[in-house]
Amino acid sequence: MLYGRKVKTVLLFLIFGSALLFASNSKKFDVESGMVIYNINGAGKLTNDINLTIKGEGKLRFKDWGVVALVEENYEELTTGAIHNLNKVQLCKKFEDKQRLDVDFTTGKILERPMPKGNFKDYYLKDLVKTGQEKVAGYTCDVWEGKGVKKCLYKGIPLLSENYLWGIYYQKKAVEIKLNIETSPSKCVMPDYPVKKFALFKTHIKTKSVKLPNELASIIVSVSKEMRKSLKENKLLEDELSDQQKQPWLDKLGQNIYEKQMIFLPKILHVMKEARICLQQVENVKEANVCISEVVNMKKQISVNIDNSIESWDDEGKGKVLDDLDDTIALLESKMKCIRGTKKLSDLSNCMK
Repeated sequence: MLYGRKVKTVLLFLIFGSALLFASNSKKFDVESGMVIYNINGAGKLTNDINLTIKGEGKLRFKDWGVVALVEENYEELTTGAIHNLNKVQLCKKFEDKQRLDVDFTTGKILERPMPKGNFKDYYLKDLVKTGQEKVAGYTCDVWEGKGVKKCLYKGIPLLSENYLWGIYYQKKAVEIKLNIETSPSKCVMPDYPVKKFALFKTHIKTKSVKLPNELASIIVSVSKEMRKSLKENKLLEDELSDQQKQPWLDKLGQNIYEKQMIFLPKILHVMKEARICLQQVENVKEANVCISEVVNMKKQISVNIDNSIESWDDEGKGKVLDDLDDTIALLESKMKCIRGTKKLSDLSNCMK
């Protein structure tokens, strides 16, 4: 890493949820070092029958006027209603003089990218207008707003970031701020994963669809840009769109949820059938819970506070468990033809409600 040597080129560009840094010859923050703790929350309706809630926290540590920064986020995106889905987001990004390091917790690798050149303030506040000031965590910050975006900066340090589109919103707000603190390498460590260099290549090949990022904040930004470009090309005004015209864009916000469910639903049906066969053959509650363990583990992937353990395996308890499982299997199996014919989240919502 670059700790211990004097940094000649100071750089920092932070966008919440998908933080970016841009190389520059001037400092990015008017504070030498600090730490900011954030509350992350959000909510909205993806369809009439699917509600979304977001809850978690984030942290920013920086030194050398923003030359070195570590961004961490941990939060849950939970959908309830016709579809139950749980997306656990864990982000860890480190920014240094000439490189950006992104942790991929799924593959256990760190992606290393070179820092693009640019001006932090011009890029970070592009298309935004200063609308006033606001107090966040005891500090008065400058508010900048644009289409579906609100940011509040204190001496260049982001204290508030909001993204919203048609009632779906994501907010990252500072709740604790410590400035000019003592810094040490041990406070800015990353997982001990192998580093893989990541390069961007120019191409003229157009893909039919672009894979959206995993975290909602980045998805809102991506979908909003695509939507407004489409409206401009078709000479339409956002305020004049009907609910029917808005739904395709809301489906894009929920595309990752849809893709996950299309894998999950057939699999959980198969696992429940296997559990049913197993339960028919066991004689005690311990063995019964072993039979349903995979079902319980799968449900934990899409919901919170799951407690489906079997407490009794006498004749009455066994009968109730088998009847409930039979009903659930029959209901899901009856919907599978409809599910297989879906192409987007709103279609799946109609099948599952």
